[in-house]
Amino acid sequence: MSTTVENISETTEEAAQVFARNAVAVGFDDLPEGVAEMTGKAIMDTLGVILPASTTSVEARLLAEHVLDFGGKGESTVLGFGTKAPAWLAGYVNGAMVNCGDYSDLHPDAAHISSPVVPAALALAERQGGVSGRDLITAVAVGVDLQCRLTRAAAAQPGGVMAPWHPAPVFGVFGAALACSKLLGLDVNQTVDALGIAFTQAAGTQEIVFGKDSTIRGFGHAVPGEVGVRAAQLAQLGISGVRNSLDGPRGLWNTYYRGIYDRELLLGGLGTRYDVLNDGFKPWPSCAFTHVFVDMVQELQRENGFAGDEVESVLVTVGDFARGQTEPLEEWRRPANSMLAKLSVPFTVATVLHTGNVTIADYAEEKRVDGEVLAMADRITSRFDPQYNFVSGAGFPGGEIEIVLRDGRVLRRQQPRAYGHPLKPMSWDGLIAKFRDCAAYSARTVPPADLDQAVEGFRTLESVDDVGALIALVG
Repeated sequence: MSTTVENISETTEEAAQVFARNAVAVGFDDLPEGVAEMTGKAIMDTLGVILPASTTSVEARLLAEHVLDFGGKGESTVLGFGTKAPAWLAGYVNGAMVNCGDYSDLHPDAAHISSPVVPAALALAERQGGVSGRDLITAVAVGVDLQCRLTRAAAAQPGGVMAPWHPAPVFGVFGAALACSKLLGLDVNQTVDALGIAFTQAAGTQEIVFGKDSTIRGFGHAVPGEVGVRAAQLAQLGISGVRNSLDGPRGLWNTYYRGIYDRELLLGGLGTRYDVLNDGFKPWPSCAFTHVFVDMVQELQRENGFAGDEVESVLVTVGDFARGQTEPLEEWRRPANSMLAKLSVPFTVATVLHTGNVTIADYAEEKRVDGEVLAMADRITSRFDPQYNFVSGAGFPGGEIEIVLRDGRVLRRQQPRAYGHPLKPMSWDGLIAKFRDCAAYSARTVPPADLDQAVEGFRTLESVDDVGALIALVG
């Protein structure tokens, strides 16, 4: 149910104050069952997906070089490169890299909830030194919870229409600032200040997602990595921030969402309900709207044992959002760059049909123009069915696929969700295999013994005494 800020009683407490008080009070032992483990998974997964950008993204390399050229105090690792920078700059670069591969975690109702928060928390934890795994988990848990609550509350728009604002940079500065405030041990007033300082940097629209003329789509997660660290540090110094950053007359809800949001989703069950328990992790490095089709192809291949060269034609049935990644077919069969290839339903389906899987290497430049993959893409057509339309706050929609083989067989499948969804989750083993694969693409070679030690450390993060030492193994 939506709430308008104007209808909130004058005696209602500012939401930023509520979140600050809860964050200060929460300890590791207060986290409900499963939250610590799920948060540990999110931390490992998020760090892991940053690493490949150091070699697979030209833009990420240029940004890292640009920032490292500034010099400054070597406090925190620019992940994948093994070089240190001031913590807020390391948070910025790592935040930019976190979604370059379109591989970060994916909550079905709030999209990427960890990638705006974890880069800032890792950078600050490394700068601080001696931060335990328990403390990192607790800080990230409250930050990710705020990111998720803000995103879900904002989804209460009339008709389920997607708002123009991108939740990663707009809400991410709040989640990252709250996590960093917790790591610094700020009190309630300082934490409110940090959230208010972060609010002044909350910005970013969906054009970074839908604009086809840019290759910096992943950079939408960069600003929270910087702002989270800097806002908490400034608050620690005694610099005050906006006190009514969420509910104020010119606060977040009134300015960005016409005062419309769901206050129950925002504050209900705070401290007991953690939506990270419903988080999902991506098994393939591509847009989530392609995943149900990858999953269906693999299921049909397992059931029927056919190879790509046996395929005569393919029909994918999509909703409105995936339609925008499918039509016009001629354009999406030949994506203009690697980032668009990750968004493309025809190209991604062609890839899995041709190779049997979709991997980081499949979106390299030479693969994007591979003649056999493109020939497969030419056999793919689409149709629209509104039952698979995207409805904000209702999870990622399913789809249908029909594959006609050269021997006359017609294979059909319909699925409501893909592997990686919380109702069809990745196991620890699956996440660890993904982490190891990501580390293999790091610009800084990770020795096998260090990788093994890091995997064990993340698997048992709550027993780690200093997460900085863990970061050093793979950073």
